[in-house]
Amino acid sequence: MRVVKNIFSQLHTFVLWLLASALFWGWIFTFVTDTSPEKKVTVYCRVPAVEDTAMAAALERDMPEGLRMVQVHSFDYVMFGTDAFDRGDVFIVPASEDPDFVKDLLPLEGERGTEIYDAETGKGAATAYIQYGDEDYYIYLGSGSVHLEDGAAMAVARAILALE
Repeated sequence: MRVVKNIFSQLHTFVLWLLASALFWGWIFTFVTDTSPEKKVTVYCRVPAVEDTAMAAALERDMPEGLRMVQVHSFDYVMFGTDAFDRGDVFIVPASEDPDFVKDLLPLEGERGTEIYDAETGKGAATAYIQYGDEDYYIYLGSGSVHLEDGAAMAVARAILALE
């Protein structure tokens, strides 16, 4: 009985060590599985649902030379701060998106983003990976992308448009 009482009296210490260990190993996992922005293209999707891992794997099959990975995230991935968005490479956003946000994005061609999903017909690109909402969606390049000059952001955007 004394041993059990001693364990419970030190429970807060055990929980603290458990939390510290989880944070440490989470940091190690991120350090090992991530890379610098110069070696990856990040795609942000403002959609109801996206199969990010499967879509990233599909895009990595024909990845531009010099890249190590393609990351696909929902806008929910970045809950605090906009610095990750500032460095984003490709954006998929609905037609109703905030005009000030879209103003900071670059269209693939022309003056408006390239339509990736037509709500009226229900047809679009990457529908096997992206669940679109009830409106049209457009694809843009990030104005702060490090891959504008080397063409990797454009290549990934075109690869997304080619996905079924």
